[in-house]
Amino acid sequence: MLNVGIPTRLLLAALAVGGGLALSAHAGASTRPNEIIVSAANYAQTPPDVLWKMFREAADLTDVPPPPPGDRPARYYQFLPGETLEADLSYLEVCQLLVPALSAKNLRNTHDQAKVELILRVTFGGRYWRDPFVRKDDLEWRQGLVPKRRGASLSAAQAWDDRAGGDESALYQLERDLAQINPGAEGMADRLIGGMTTEEYHLIIVDAFEVVALRQKGNKTPRAWTTFIAGPRQKGVTFADVAAKMIAKAAPYFGETLRGKAHFTDREGTVKLDDIKILEDNVTIPPK
Repeated sequence: MLNVGIPTRLLLAALAVGGGLALSAHAGASTRPNEIIVSAANYAQTPPDVLWKMFREAADLTDVPPPPPGDRPARYYQFLPGETLEADLSYLEVCQLLVPALSAKNLRNTHDQAKVELILRVTFGGRYWRDPFVRKDDLEWRQGLVPKRRGASLSAAQAWDDRAGGDESALYQLERDLAQINPGAEGMADRLIGGMTTEEYHLIIVDAFEVVALRQKGNKTPRAWTTFIAGPRQKGVTFADVAAKMIAKAAPYFGETLRGKAHFTDREGTVKLDDIKILEDNVTIPPK
């Protein structure tokens, strides 16, 4: 997670290639059918009433038609690494997969600092998750994959998040402990889990931020748009096995808004990659 205290000029300064840090292993594998789940929100351009309805009544979508083609002006971006999750692909390799998909939406990777309009922060890899859906709140630059919340800790070592979930065994134990003091705590864990359990996912999240806003607002800059791609993790299937397919399914929805979670079958296929131009290290954000 990016440190809140680091100046924005340094956060945007380099295109560093990030490595993977292994998470603790948990027993068990998903028994759900192989699928890819895509959700997307363009916070900056979607009318508030449409966003309100999307988050209040999120639909489970199948056979989703792609958005109608439009004459989009070219917008130029640079990548920035997000959080380090468990993955057998490098940051550079994931960027290489993303570039042609973004190009299809007329989003162009560039070396030219004077052209840069968007910073695309990329988080990818495997971790436990609960609800593969874009977030409604806590959209600022300073907020990572899981928002920082005051008073959200359920114990000294565990926390729960509506989207990320948490350690359900610890949650039930906390309920039992609290119920000894206050019987009203009974059922707390089931209410929080809501029938949607925390399980292993492969994730790719692209958060877009406007450079102009970053100069003005720094860590308080809101996301312009987010595309959240998830696949329940199957036994023996690595992130490298599914990353290209995940991006291919999500390609029509970068910078768009979906009214819910789009579910796709993970069928075999190949994705042809174009060359990617990688930014040099120690670059600076474009001057005003």
